[in-house]
Formats: sequence, C-alpha cells, structure tokens
Amino acid sequence: MALLLAKGEHLEDWRGVDEFVADYRDAVIRLAAATHPEAMAGTLSAIRDDLGELAERNRLFARKNQQILDFLHTLPDQQGLRGVLADFYHHAYEHFRGFASVPAFFAAANGFLSVLTALLVASLRRQFASPLPSMTLLALGPAGRLETTRFCRVQLVLVWEGAGSAAEDRAMAELAAGLVTWLKDCGVVLEEAVTPVHPVWRGTLDQWERRLEGGINRARPAEMITLLRLVDQAVLVDEAGLADRFRALCARQLHRRPAVENLVERCTALSNGLGLMGGFRLTKGDSHPGTFDLLGHALLPLAASVAGLCLLHDLVEDGTPRRVRELVRNGRLAIDLAERALQAWQLFCSFRLTLELQATVGQDCRDILHLDPDNLSHQQQQQLRAALETVADLQHLLQASFGQTA
Repeated sequence: MALLLAKGEHLEDWRGVDEFVADYRDAVIRLAAATHPEAMAGTLSAIRDDLGELAERNRLFARKNQQILDFLHTLPDQQGLRGVLADFYHHAYEHFRGFASVPAFFAAANGFLSVLTALLVASLRRQFASPLPSMTLLALGPAGRLETTRFCRVQLVLVWEGAGSAAEDRAMAELAAGLVTWLKDCGVVLEEAVTPVHPVWRGTLDQWERRLEGGINRARPAEMITLLRLVDQAVLVDEAGLADRFRALCARQLHRRPAVENLVERCTALSNGLGLMGGFRLTKGDSHPGTFDLLGHALLPLAASVAGLCLLHDLVEDGTPRRVRELVRNGRLAIDLAERALQAWQLFCSFRLTLELQATVGQDCRDILHLDPDNLSHQQQQQLRAALETVADLQHLLQASFGQTA
C-alpha cells in the first residue's frame, strides 16, 4: 500500500496501519528466532510489555495535553499563561524525545496556539464597550504551515467584516496591540514586523482584496514578497466563516501569473544545500562556521517548492504533507517523488526538533537551526543528502511546470 493512500497524518500511516503492524510483527519474530529461539516466548512477552509501557506513556501525554488546554479556560487573566506555555512545551518536547513523532508534536503545538489565541481574543473583546465586527485571525510562516514550535517566530494577520471606517480601524488596532502584548507576555515568539499592529497586516475583507489586487498589478518585488506570505496560513480564530472567504480571496489573487512567477523565481533560486560535487553547503564567516543551515538550505526550499506547485496548479491545502498528498490526488506529483518529499519533510523537521531540544528559552530560531555534519552518523548524512536531492528535484519540477504554462 502506497503511503499516499493512507488516511491519517501519523508516521506509521505512511504505508498503512495494517502493513506497518504486519511488518513490525514479522521483524520481531525474525529477531527473536535469530537471537534466542529457545526463549522466543519470553522475548515476545517482553516486547509486548515494552509496547504497552510506550502506549501508556503516549496516553499520559494526551491526557496531560488536554488538562493543560482545559486549565487555560480556568485562568482569570493572562498573568499565569507564561507558566502554562512553558509546561506545555516541556511535555511536548519530552514526548518527541521519547517517540520522535513530528506529526504528534506539531498537532499538539498547533492546537495549543489556537486555543491560547482564541482565549486572548475573547478576553480582549470583553474590554470594548461596543461590539467588534466578526473577524478571523490567521497565522503565517511556519505556524501557517502547521509547524508551530516554541522557537518559531509566529506571524499574524487580522481580517474583519466591516465598513473600514477610521473608528473601526482604531478599535481593531487596539485589539491587535493588546493581543500582541499578551502573546509576548505569555512567552510566544512573534515576528515583530508581521503582526496586525502594523496596518499592512490588518484590514477588512474588502481592503484586503484591493490590497492584493493592487500589489499584484504593480508587481513590485518587495510588495510581492509581503503578499506571498499569505500562501501559508492557518486559522487561529474564525467568526462567521470569514477565514474561508479570506482564503478563497487569497487563492484567487495569488494564483495570478505575476504572483506565481515571483514565487517560482524566488523558490528555484533558493539553495538546496548541496554543492557542485555533492557535498553539503556549509556556513562560512563568523556566524556558525562549518555548520549546515537547516532553515535556509532544507526547510524553506522544501516548503516553498511544495507551496509553489500548489499555487501554480490552483490547489488549496494546509501544511506541506497535506499539500503533497493533494498534488498526488490531482495528478501533479508522481508517487515516488511524493514519498521522497514526505520523507524529506519528516527528516528535516526531526532534525529541527532535535536541535530545539538542546536550545534554551529565548534563543533565536535562526541561531538554533544549524547542523554540525560531524555530529551526524553516516546513515544520517546519507539520509540528509538524499532528502536534499529530493528538494532539488521538486525545484526542477516547479520550474518545468511553470514553463509549461507560459
């Protein structure tokens, strides 16, 4: 069974649960028979007990995560939220340390950020004398790809349904300022330049439509880069179905050729991390010399290539794994390349979370995400090289697909 046919998002679903369980069972029996055939029953019993212990640890994490989310609802104000965030990420990273499940970590972290922001927005709303219009708050950047971590710099955009009056904008600007302040107080790391504190990242649905249409018509590089951040967006707060309407607006405008061309050009210009002789491109200079830039050479070009393919083919989906599957379902990506893309995503994100396990609170993610190739095993180096070759293949596919639409 091909992994792309699997319904779930977990790593073991890549080849289907039945096939995974059968392969695991057969491997255990072969190992027991090869090492201690006379004690096979005891070996299988011990393995069953170990699996039971792991299953219980996983259930404990799920219960603890739900307790933390429930506790958020009981806090009278935002003062205690920093401790809650630290507690949540402590358990999330410890779960990753034990299970190495990238999807499980991201699912928990994305859920936590969504609950946290929804509670803060609801609390801020109650402070206004007059009702505020229906709104949606969306995350961009890594969080917009459903890859939230403690160290990623969260980007935010605010959209509302309204007339766009000066009084309305002042109220929403006040809401945005309060939200940003509270999120920072809670310990959430923000991309300071990409929050609704700045007018360019807030507005009514009509204002956003004019902003997108005008920016794409002008096709100025800096402005296009700003607008193309909207390719990656995840809903944190949604009222009156505004998020779907905003997403449809973005899809319609960003699918236009000037926007697609800009994204394709920038994506294919990104380094895939491999030199001319097949070696890793290592950082030079005073900052992290001799290390591999995981963000610039792996995470970003992979995400951009997959996002670019979806934008080119007018496909709307959240997150890199789901986008890969959507491309396959629509016949835009071969299954072999799709499997390799998902494996590359898993590897890059696993390296990322492993590096973050060793980081201290307050470190900038751009200083954390540097791999020392000498610390990787030979197998890990080979896996990394194969994953980077996959990124190069995706970049070439994107460039060729765009050329066919000319």
